[in-house]
Amino acid sequence: MKPSQASRFADSKDDETVAKSGGVDGDGTGDTYASSHSADGWNARRSSSHGGEASRGPGDVTFDDIFDPTKTLRENKSMMISAELDRMGMGKYQICIWFLCGCGYFIDLLWAQAPGLIVTQVAYEFDDQIHGSTGPLQTAFSTGLTVGAFFFGFAVDVVGRRWSFYLTTFIASVFGIASGGARNFDTLCVIAAFIGFGIGGNIPIDATITLEFLPTNRRFLVAALSLFQPLGVLVCSGISYGLIPKYACESAATCTRKNNMGWRYTLYTLGCITWLIFVARFFIFTLRESPQYLLARGKDAKALKIIQQILRTNKSKMEPLFTQADFREAARRIAEHQGRERVSRWQTAKKSAREMLGLFLNAKTLFRNKTMARILRAKGVEQDTSIETTYRNYILIYFPGIFAVAFGAAMIEVPKLGRQRAMVVSSALMASTFFLFTLASSTAGYVAASATEYMLQSFFNAILYAFVPEIYPSEVRGSASGLASTLGRIASIAAPLAADPLFKDQTEQQARHALYLAGSVTFLCPVALAFLPYGTRGMRVY
Repeated sequence: MKPSQASRFADSKDDETVAKSGGVDGDGTGDTYASSHSADGWNARRSSSHGGEASRGPGDVTFDDIFDPTKTLRENKSMMISAELDRMGMGKYQICIWFLCGCGYFIDLLWAQAPGLIVTQVAYEFDDQIHGSTGPLQTAFSTGLTVGAFFFGFAVDVVGRRWSFYLTTFIASVFGIASGGARNFDTLCVIAAFIGFGIGGNIPIDATITLEFLPTNRRFLVAALSLFQPLGVLVCSGISYGLIPKYACESAATCTRKNNMGWRYTLYTLGCITWLIFVARFFIFTLRESPQYLLARGKDAKALKIIQQILRTNKSKMEPLFTQADFREAARRIAEHQGRERVSRWQTAKKSAREMLGLFLNAKTLFRNKTMARILRAKGVEQDTSIETTYRNYILIYFPGIFAVAFGAAMIEVPKLGRQRAMVVSSALMASTFFLFTLASSTAGYVAASATEYMLQSFFNAILYAFVPEIYPSEVRGSASGLASTLGRIASIAAPLAADPLFKDQTEQQARHALYLAGSVTFLCPVALAFLPYGTRGMRVY
């Protein structure tokens, strides 16, 4: 798609040229204009402009269809950009965006699964340094995820979507490959933290980018990005199963680096996969900066140029519907309505959404560590530690999540259901699975309960990751998504610490109490969701 790397850096130079030639408000602000910009003058320019009425089809929207005097100038401009994306539909550019952002979701759980799969062999090799205590490895990775989600969440709104999109996979791939060469446990923990830092920014960035380039009638594909997550788990499990048993020592007493290379080969492989994704993002595909981000930064001319570039990438013969003349006309009309106060709907939903995220994400993280395994042991569930059984159970638990994500992506577009009701139902059912665990008394029961929980969790997450970016405006969309993700990452560290005192003696009764508490807390999630003030199905984002 890209003839040379030089074209990537030429884009910014071209954008400056367009901005300088953009007319009276070539800088794109559109906040001030001469009084001569009358409605008659605007209509005359529209009829003769290259992207004006002459290029419209019979079904195309017009300026008057889009303009809303109750919205801000930036929101009206953003609605015009959304209309352009709706008109061009799902082209080559949008398909590439969806796939590459899906790869970000893929490596999120690809790497999240890795510490649990390599930890036994790591403990054997570094036993003289850690004496069996491997907790710092997972803590370092989780800390990196938390910092990465927070940092890149804000970076995507400050430096832009484009470079954040590149940096997350670059950082994760470089440190991922380096992790296989760690000479001691402390070094491995530090590298794991940097891997987590890169991985942590993926979901808020990728969900934001996908949302801002898709047409409105294809926004279910934001939810469908979660299809890549269970694939990441399965691929990581398959790689580990193929490499670790073959190149593994049997105990700490006989373990050396030379006879225990399996976990290192696994990390090398995961790092190379991540590097290939970075290469595809940076060298093969040319990501254009999000027009919504550019509008939020006052760069109207650049935003309009991006629309033209996407049309060319899609090999479309259409011309853009709107020009800066439309932006100036919107400014003129809004000036006539100045003084009218308006509270954005996203502000209304903000508090409820954050509370809902905190409640849900704190409960679900019991499944991301050894806490659930300890609870089940306390209940008398026999643990078959053979490698074959372990990986078989991983497949049985995580594979159904693929179908749950697909089902969730389809359900959000069902009339009278939408995002909100689908999340209410799925979160209530998910909470009930904690009580199913109280009935599990065998490995088969544990696998069945875990698979059920993961299916419902995947269904919920697919909708949640699509819904959160939709309710925030483009100026803070990445920051809001990053903060929501940060809450989840913090919960993954805090939840086990909060749960441990409840079953410190590891009795069956204490295990039941921990499960009852987790289920009860999670039941607050559908209650919070029910009070969200509005849905987003069919709404244009701005």
